[in-house]
Amino acid sequence: MAKHFRNAWLFTKSIYLSSEKAVIGNVLQHTEDTYEQAKLRLIFDYLFFYILLLFPVMLLAMISQNEVNLVLIPCLATVLSVCLYLLSRGVAARVVGLITSCCTLLIPILSSFLNNQDLSPRYAIVWSMSILLAYITVSIRTALVLCSLLCAYLCAVAYIKINGITVYVSSGYSDTFQLMSNPVTVILYMLFLIRALGQYYRNIISMEQQRTLEKQKQHLSLINQNLTKQFLLVKGFSRSGKAAFIKGETELLDACFTEIEKQCGSAISYLNEAQED
Repeated sequence: MAKHFRNAWLFTKSIYLSSEKAVIGNVLQHTEDTYEQAKLRLIFDYLFFYILLLFPVMLLAMISQNEVNLVLIPCLATVLSVCLYLLSRGVAARVVGLITSCCTLLIPILSSFLNNQDLSPRYAIVWSMSILLAYITVSIRTALVLCSLLCAYLCAVAYIKINGITVYVSSGYSDTFQLMSNPVTVILYMLFLIRALGQYYRNIISMEQQRTLEKQKQHLSLINQNLTKQFLLVKGFSRSGKAAFIKGETELLDACFTEIEKQCGSAISYLNEAQED
């Protein structure tokens, strides 16, 4: 069993790496902003693993013969695939993030409503992820708008439940099946959340470390250039001082010593600044 899981993971990983290279490989090369690169990677991870997640969810819908989910899940998968295509075409992360977050909020809301206004954790996790995606990739204003839409839906559900209003319920929906499948779906959605957001923050940290190292290299290169310049000047003044000493030109010799002292002081200052940085 462990071997099968390992093979499945290696297969998924190879698909992931190949897909990442095909979808955002060229886009990342033409994007200099590290934060924008992290957002592109986040959106890709979100789309890729969401599509993978829909396979077991679709299987559960087929087992329960839930007609609404059997229609909505392929629609959502199609939308996510289109978002991947937009990402590969170089469409801005802000635009793709907006489309993705809106679709992954509204379609599950529709599914929840037609499944007896189901508010189980599986929906709550997806809605939270959609709003977080909008906050990270678009803006806090967009995230607040999505929060408002979600709150409006929850208020509508509360009104329906309190007043006992009868609405359409998908055939195949069963409270018993929902409760039995909740552990599986919640674990899958939590793994999805951990993978997408966890990798995003790891990418941010890694990129910041790379940028810091690059700045340090540039700073050290600048210090090296300045020190080389100072030592070349000192070498030149020492030769001039030697010639002045041989000729007995004391004024020129004093001037050379003064310049040598000045250049040595400058070199020491550069070294002190490097240690402070």
